[in-house]
Amino acid sequence: MTVTREIAMIKGAGTRRRRPKFGPAFWSGAGILAFILILAGWMTFWPPYDPLATAGTPLSGPSGSNLLGTDNLGRDTFTRLALAARTSLIISGAGALLGAVVGTTFGLIAGYIGGWVDAVIMRIVDAVLALPAILVALVVGVIIGNGPIPLIFALGLVFAPGFARVMRAPVIAMRERDFVLAAKLSGVRGSRVVVEHLLPNVLTPLFVQFASVASQIVLIEAALSYLGQGVQAPEPSAGRMISEFTRFMQLQPLLIILPSLVIILLSAAWNLLADGLQDWLAPRREPAFSLTGVKKRRGTKATSTRNTEAPEEAAHTRNTDTEESQQ
Repeated sequence: MTVTREIAMIKGAGTRRRRPKFGPAFWSGAGILAFILILAGWMTFWPPYDPLATAGTPLSGPSGSNLLGTDNLGRDTFTRLALAARTSLIISGAGALLGAVVGTTFGLIAGYIGGWVDAVIMRIVDAVLALPAILVALVVGVIIGNGPIPLIFALGLVFAPGFARVMRAPVIAMRERDFVLAAKLSGVRGSRVVVEHLLPNVLTPLFVQFASVASQIVLIEAALSYLGQGVQAPEPSAGRMISEFTRFMQLQPLLIILPSLVIILLSAAWNLLADGLQDWLAPRREPAFSLTGVKKRRGTKATSTRNTEAPEEAAHTRNTDTEESQQ
């Protein structure tokens, strides 16, 4: 081993790979969600118009007094759209949170205990996952009623099996690690081992799954509201606004376009957030196409060629020195 290589190894031993910063996908999704949250808070506490009262001429276009016009009853469209976005954001976030809590609990239990407990929980998970999410939400909504809270409860139960399946796999991989076995041998209770040792080490896929599920809940909530089984009047909802204003589409197309944009923006924001978290939590994964990656791969190939040639040159030098010493 040459002196140069020893010095390089000593320098490399002290360095630690830094986690990359959040990418544009994460900041785009977080920015859209933050903007909607601020706008929703403004319309909740200081609305320019009462969302349930008349604010102008029915079916009027955008103007100085009504930025996005009015609906068929003369209500301010801007105020109602902001409140509809607030409702979708709350339902998607709370539904994904409920599903994460329930699903993570069962996933941890199934992965840690194993055996027949794991088999029973996973068969129930498979049975629920085989059913369409919107159908299960409709059935639960019929049983417990309509509105934001029943909708959150229904969608949380619908997506809980997905969280259980996502969390089970890393728990199975972690439960045989040395630090878990050491905690068991030291007499730590099983529940404490799960909460303090396993859960903090398997949270990586949970964040990505949370954002992905929230995006799906936005679309399902809009579909249920469009069918009349979601958020009920008089509370604004983007899906129900599309259903109500379809007959006025030719007179005022903004009444259909704007709620659709709200649904698209919310769903895209959650998806961008999920992609950004996945890229940040898995920094070793290379993008599908990157000129930088191509340059790095070429540089790596050249380096490997030089490294392959270096031992041959070193061996030739040693053989020459040996022959000279023998002479």
